[in-house]
Amino acid sequence: MVSATDTLDTARLPAKATDDERATKLLFLVPAVVYLLLLSVFPFIYSVYLSLYDAKLTRMDRKWFIGLENYQNLLTDSLFLKAIQNTAVLTVSSIALEIVFGFLCAKVFLSLREMRTGKVLRSLAILPMMITPICVGLIFSYILNPTLGIANYLLSGLGIPGPSWFGDPTFALPTVIFINAWQWTPFMMLLMLAGLVSVPPALYEAANLEGAKWHHVARWIELPAIRNVILVGVILRVIDNLKLFDLVYVTTRGGPGDATELITYFAYRQNFRFFQVGYGSASAVIILLISIVVTTFAVTYLRRSQR
Repeated sequence: MVSATDTLDTARLPAKATDDERATKLLFLVPAVVYLLLLSVFPFIYSVYLSLYDAKLTRMDRKWFIGLENYQNLLTDSLFLKAIQNTAVLTVSSIALEIVFGFLCAKVFLSLREMRTGKVLRSLAILPMMITPICVGLIFSYILNPTLGIANYLLSGLGIPGPSWFGDPTFALPTVIFINAWQWTPFMMLLMLAGLVSVPPALYEAANLEGAKWHHVARWIELPAIRNVILVGVILRVIDNLKLFDLVYVTTRGGPGDATELITYFAYRQNFRFFQVGYGSASAVIILLISIVVTTFAVTYLRRSQR
């Protein structure tokens, strides 16, 4: 015979189990939240705080509150405006190249997806994005060396004088754009390949019956089908390009002159070369604001296109 006490104890068990589950979840969440606060939220708040002061890294005990003066100076700083222009050119050009060549490579691997050779080539094709940007920069620094590099050696064999890839203002930024696109085209290729695989075969059959050319298929079937996938890749690549630093640091150091000066390298130099942490923090905050604005517009467009 079941007593009333046993019935009450049984009723309390789910509540007790729920409390234990909540405590366990909280125990797992606390380290992640602390990690996020220490490495993301606190540096951001401290950067905003420093951007309102005239502060030097060597004398952090002596700083003066100047309000928005650092931001006003940045908006009239020709070098910072040039860095924004270079970053915009690099971002747009790199992503455009990655989309074009990524789509072409995705089409090739789509036709080879049933072959063992295609799987091997696909694995080899994604190797560039597995290499750290610093190593990529060092590799191309040797390849494009004006005197010892293999690129100019091959050009001289064709009777073409090899330029100074990183030392000529005409070639420096296009060279960085090419290296950046070379490394991250496999990323766009994988996204597009995943989207193309999901296209219904019936659409290809209908296009074949109508006598559609390959460019008709690409324009009216494939690109609309993978539009959202491309947009996600563009959002991720825009964020990556806005924080691009290591490739420029290894290859050109922002030179020659200001030809490859990016906003991240500008912030680095202000903070750790000129020790103007207030001015450098203001530039870092502007970088974050640009990233938020661009990402917000892109995500809004993505949601509208999905609806």
